[in-house]
Amino acid sequence: MSVALTADGLRIADASVPVYSGTLHYWRLERALWPQILDQVQALGFRMVETYIPWSVHEIAPGEFDWGQIDERKDIEGFIELCAERGLWLIVRPGPLINAELTDFGFPEWILLDPAMQAHTAQDTLHYSLAFALHPPHQFPVPSYASLAFLQAVGRWFDAICPILARHLAPAGCIVAVQSDNETCYMFHDQAYATDYSPDSLDLYRSFLAQRYATIADLNALYGTAYADFACVQPPRDCTVAARADLPRHLDWVAYKEYQITWSVALIADMLRERGLGSVPIFHDVAYQVRTPLDVTTMEAEPAIDWVGMNFYRTKEGYRSAVNLIRYLAGSTRLPFVPEFGCGSWIHYPHTPLPQDQEFVTLSALMHGLKAFNFYMLVERERWMASPINRHAQLRPEYADLYQRLLPFVQQTRLWEYQRQPAVLVLRSYDLGRVTAALSTLHYAHVDLYGLPAALGTVEVDLGWRWDVAAEGAEANRASWFNQALDTLTALGFDYDISDTHLPLERLRRYPVLCVQAVDMLDLAAQRRLLEYAQAGGVVIIGPGLPYLDAALHPCGLLAEHLTAPGSARIGDGLLVWCAAEDLAPVLAEAVPPPLVRCVAGPLEATLHQRGTDALLFVANPSADMQTGQLEWAEPRRLRQLWPIAAAEASAAPTALTLPPYSVHIWEVRHD
Repeated sequence: MSVALTADGLRIADASVPVYSGTLHYWRLERALWPQILDQVQALGFRMVETYIPWSVHEIAPGEFDWGQIDERKDIEGFIELCAERGLWLIVRPGPLINAELTDFGFPEWILLDPAMQAHTAQDTLHYSLAFALHPPHQFPVPSYASLAFLQAVGRWFDAICPILARHLAPAGCIVAVQSDNETCYMFHDQAYATDYSPDSLDLYRSFLAQRYATIADLNALYGTAYADFACVQPPRDCTVAARADLPRHLDWVAYKEYQITWSVALIADMLRERGLGSVPIFHDVAYQVRTPLDVTTMEAEPAIDWVGMNFYRTKEGYRSAVNLIRYLAGSTRLPFVPEFGCGSWIHYPHTPLPQDQEFVTLSALMHGLKAFNFYMLVERERWMASPINRHAQLRPEYADLYQRLLPFVQQTRLWEYQRQPAVLVLRSYDLGRVTAALSTLHYAHVDLYGLPAALGTVEVDLGWRWDVAAEGAEANRASWFNQALDTLTALGFDYDISDTHLPLERLRRYPVLCVQAVDMLDLAAQRRLLEYAQAGGVVIIGPGLPYLDAALHPCGLLAEHLTAPGSARIGDGLLVWCAAEDLAPVLAEAVPPPLVRCVAGPLEATLHQRGTDALLFVANPSADMQTGQLEWAEPRRLRQLWPIAAAEASAAPTALTLPPYSVHIWEVRHD
């Protein structure tokens, strides 16, 4: 591979290149202004840019393409050459799905109107995109990513665009990475029984089951059915669970939806490679989902997919959820990357970010492990607000100021080379997410947008669980064991990452301590990984329960063999601790190795980033008031402030810091 993915970014011709880029959409900007716009991008400090390449913009009729000969704004090769002339690296996203608030999301209309390509709901109606207010100017039928006709049409689009891109791959050219599709997730209909029940999808579902079960007899034994073969199996079209024995059939459908997404993203990536783009990394971006039907760690394990990022549109008031998303990327992916880091906002977003809000959110993400970012949209276009560069190639000084300071800062410090080294990884139970999804209903078109009480979409059925599966499965439940673990670690001043129970063993071993959410069921392979991790010396803190079933609800008590009640047990060189949420604080205080520095009093939060003997200290005040917090240092240190930019000499590290509201400060840490 001419360009290789690394833990810090990209390696291009033996040079380390960070992924710090910004978005502009060439076809939405006047062709004559492209040079001046790119000059302004570079004036902000960017050395890399990103763009979509929309299918519908270029294929103006079936088999008829406009590459600038009709509309000069569509001269994609001319745009690529301008980037190369200026020494700008380029990331391209050729779809087939675009979104970008584009009419029909970048699909040609004849694709969407072809019945052979359309997704179906559980009621066998067409699956339409979101309502008019969100996807102007109209709704449209959503294509099925299992449709063979659709995938063949995608191949013809790639036949047209890939030869152009292949001529410009790095290191000889400027293209350094390519995205495989965009936010693939049934067009945001991620509920269990919303879609896709089209004929090709059901064929793929049955193929999935045939891979999952050795024989149809095995499936029948689990389901309590009498299917003659896999071709006869019918999927659930809503939750019809009345007893625990009904769950496996529903769980298989939930797992199939994950499989279909990963399968289609990997297939599209392979299609790009087959057409000459295999010498640069191929990635995918997840919209926001951290559990089913997205399985980020499994997707990234696909050979065709080099890495997976997640998009990030957050406000300063949403600090906690924002930084936990970044912690999830840091704990789960090869390169913690945000392909769309909100730079301004789309027209229907409820908040237009102010410049100071953008600074706080950006620095908070870097503080908690973000290694690579693409600011979306760096250059404005229709249906977008508050970009630092307007469509007339002019800077908006109040918004441009952050990037004029930030890009030189990250380049001068070589921030991408620093690593956080949290001692704790918190694992969300992936199997619990599947059960929660399976025990849900009311998945009609866009009912999720009506603001109805969440309880209306939850199936209440007594399945004889030992622990409160419904409460633990509710992401918003602050009293869940998982959320209590996060809150307790924050209160103790310990840095941590987040992932889920599908994470491979080699990733688990990066952390001395695991906090693992568990109820009645946990996948056999996950239980084995936790045991092997503990045997090698790791500490596993698990709760609120200890699983006695596997993911298919068969008896499976590998962990329960070591404990019959809350407490601790030695496993090899490590420790298994079964702990209730109310006991997490003392257990964590004893188990977690003391960090070099932490905030032990007040609402301030700190993270340390290290590169050899060098270190950077980030401290955030995520509140609306001026706040003072106490720092606890394991060893004497001296600090020199780097952000807000200051020229002060290093001084003894303070034990107390006062920060203004919604702010992040950064210091260089030196030995005393």
